[in-house]
Amino acid sequence: MNRVPDFVYTGAPITPAITLRDGQKTMQKDKDFTLEYKNNVNVGTATIVISLKGNYEGTQTREFKINKAKITVVTDAGQGKVYGQAEPTLAYKIGAGELKAKDAFTGALTRDPGENAGDYNITQGTLSAGDNYELTVIRNKFTITKAPLLIKANAGQSKVYGQKDPPLKYTLEGGSLVGKDALTGELSRSEGENAGNYPITLGSLSAGSNYDIKFTNDAFEIKKADITVRPEPNQSKVYGSPDPIFKYTVTQGAMVGGDLFRGMLGRSPGEDVGKYPITEGSLSPGPNYNMKFESVPFEIVRKTF
Repeated sequence: MNRVPDFVYTGAPITPAITLRDGQKTMQKDKDFTLEYKNNVNVGTATIVISLKGNYEGTQTREFKINKAKITVVTDAGQGKVYGQAEPTLAYKIGAGELKAKDAFTGALTRDPGENAGDYNITQGTLSAGDNYELTVIRNKFTITKAPLLIKANAGQSKVYGQKDPPLKYTLEGGSLVGKDALTGELSRSEGENAGNYPITLGSLSAGSNYDIKFTNDAFEIKKADITVRPEPNQSKVYGSPDPIFKYTVTQGAMVGGDLFRGMLGRSPGEDVGKYPITEGSLSPGPNYNMKFESVPFEIVRKTF
């Protein structure tokens, strides 16, 4: 009698046929012998008990192996979550082979540990088809994507020329921070200290590498500084003499840093004896100031002979 070949698990009893010979004579099953199979369903070593009968007597045994059925599981592509969300159940499908009879998968896939944004290998975890299967898992990546945050610079932020910049304020208009995560850093603005509008930028503001910040900017305004100029009172000249250089005093506000007035005061035209309002003339503190001017009279007095 030849060796009984190996078999692969089928989920059903495996009953290989046995051929017995008495010399050149082939013995007949159920007439000359009967077969009893033991442990012939699950993976392992099965036994065939051969009981001779009729013109023969005796008992023999033969063994054969039942090997594991191969089954391949392919994890679904494109699985993931947004940072901070709950973990989904990892999905898969059978890529090759099949479950036999009423067999079923138990357990679940898992993935490499980590909760930060990035790619993680999906692993077999506790997923099993049972001891009768050799399970192969073809992996895909599980991706944790960055959580979106929508940040908007507050409108109407400003300072007066010459002042220090205030802390720039913002509003979280969309998304939320996870757990103890916090925004760090601060907004910035385009460079410049002259009066005008400057775009507010994200600057160093950050929620960390697990967030994707979409920033809506606004303008930061540097307003002109108010300054009030008043000519000194009782300025005059004698009829026929040239005008003096008109003197003035800053009565409100102040020039910033090394800023200087340019130009000079003027007056209403006329050379006869009388009073003439002093005017701004060409006097200017520059484009970073709103100058308010308080006029006083300049007097031309009679000439004495």
